[in-house]
Amino acid sequence: MLRRLDATTNLSGHDVCIVGAGPAGIAAALACEDGGLSVLLIESGLQSEQPAVEGLSTAAVDPARHAPVEIAARRGLGGTSRWWGGRCVPYDDIDFAPRAHLPLAAWPIPHEALSSRYDRAAAFFDIGSADFGWAAPDGSVRDGAGFDTLERWTPRIDCSEVHGERLQTSDRITVLLDATVTALEFAAAEDRVEGITVANADWQLRIPVTTLVLSAGGLETTRILLVAQREKPERFGGPLGALGRYYAGHISGKIADLVLTDPASAVDHDFFRDGDTWVRRRFVLDAEIQQAKSLLNTAFWIDNPPFHKPAHQNGILSLVWFILAIPPLGRRLMSEGVRTSHIGPRPHAWGRQLLNILTHPLTTAVDAIGIVKSRLVDKPRKPGFLLRSRDGRYPLHYHAEQAPNPDSRATLGNATDPLGTPRLNIDLRYSDTDVRSVIDSHAALDAALRASGQGRLDYYAEGEALEVLALAQATDGFHQTGLTRMGDDPATSVVDTDARAHGIDNLYIASASVFPSSGQANPTFLVIALALRVADTLVAIANRASIASPPKERAST
Repeated sequence: MLRRLDATTNLSGHDVCIVGAGPAGIAAALACEDGGLSVLLIESGLQSEQPAVEGLSTAAVDPARHAPVEIAARRGLGGTSRWWGGRCVPYDDIDFAPRAHLPLAAWPIPHEALSSRYDRAAAFFDIGSADFGWAAPDGSVRDGAGFDTLERWTPRIDCSEVHGERLQTSDRITVLLDATVTALEFAAAEDRVEGITVANADWQLRIPVTTLVLSAGGLETTRILLVAQREKPERFGGPLGALGRYYAGHISGKIADLVLTDPASAVDHDFFRDGDTWVRRRFVLDAEIQQAKSLLNTAFWIDNPPFHKPAHQNGILSLVWFILAIPPLGRRLMSEGVRTSHIGPRPHAWGRQLLNILTHPLTTAVDAIGIVKSRLVDKPRKPGFLLRSRDGRYPLHYHAEQAPNPDSRATLGNATDPLGTPRLNIDLRYSDTDVRSVIDSHAALDAALRASGQGRLDYYAEGEALEVLALAQATDGFHQTGLTRMGDDPATSVVDTDARAHGIDNLYIASASVFPSSGQANPTFLVIALALRVADTLVAIANRASIASPPKERAST
């Protein structure tokens, strides 16, 4: 059932209250329903985009290092799934393992605690399988690197469309829209959350809660907790604790071309179908070489030249750039964050882009027809396209882990949003460790490619200039990990191994913000596994309570 916060709202008695109706909140709500629990799912936005509501996310950021939060996150039913690309990638065993060179990145739970739920996460995203391994046609590149792991792409990115009918017709799930959490209310003993305050431009309401799950995205979940901590500084480990610290995402970009020994082997790097699911291979470095060389986890895949640089002299790339550079068109095709990265910084080279199109009209038209068919007509839609290079040369995209840093953080500022909630000041910091690992990881992959005879890397710069180039690409804000990190010690973490806030019996967090490490993968797939684990925990607790305290009717018979 869907309803909107207004003067008639009267909600109480639900077993679980979940804040945030993005992928994690929806997954947790459906799993709780499957376990027999009643759920109140609270969402700040509506079913369609509302600029005023999106503006609640605005925060103070360094634009060179962090995307505007109103672009990086999305309020509304479905959350940021309305904007993401749909790539599903699991974390790796090494992300959970102790690493001497990354002592702050170790998880307090084994990978199996989440990977055991990958099948259910795959079903949630309809990606066909949770099998992310696939042998390269002529064997994997070895000597420390592999080309035998997959990324899977969901055919429908918006979780509110995929699961919307079930949410609307459920007898156990009530979805409350246009309701932004502005405060938490704690018991006198500080060991429980007794209620929450929600508000919109017209109304404010207190809702009692039995169990509370925060799934409002990494930054918004952190803001809710920071507001509660400001009211009573000793909460969540106090002002010197972990809350809002260890903020990490990824460092991503291109510093080299991959030159394939056999240009025809580019077909192995393109998207292909596994049943009804589009997949793509990627390079990853073996755990042993990461440990031996003190590397951060990194994945690589080949890509097209940057759309915004007309020196590529490719008509179809310039045509795609033109479409994306016109906001009404580009924003209908992809998220604003991805769109702006493709159109590049101003000033834009409109004339040179147009010249590329006019110089190659026939090939541009043919390529355009193929792309439109694969992206808009074929089902499932192809998630991207790769233009073939005659000489086997392709830009190599890297997606690298960021080392945890307690000084990389989000804090409350003095500015407030229209609902009176303090806005965030965000200081996302990259370190020499992040940059050095990017370069050393490329060197390890280059060595493996040369040893196997399958290719080589050609760098865009050398020495310090290469470090400067990598640092210039260090920006994120979309993958919000670490801010409410999981751990055994309340002094250095916010939640325990069950994702429950230390010392608070009924407050859980189902968000990438609990991840102690960011890994090489975008976090969405693992977030769903975490949300399912939190839901499983709540169902198990409810079942134990039911056994311990049977209904009166049963007790009287």
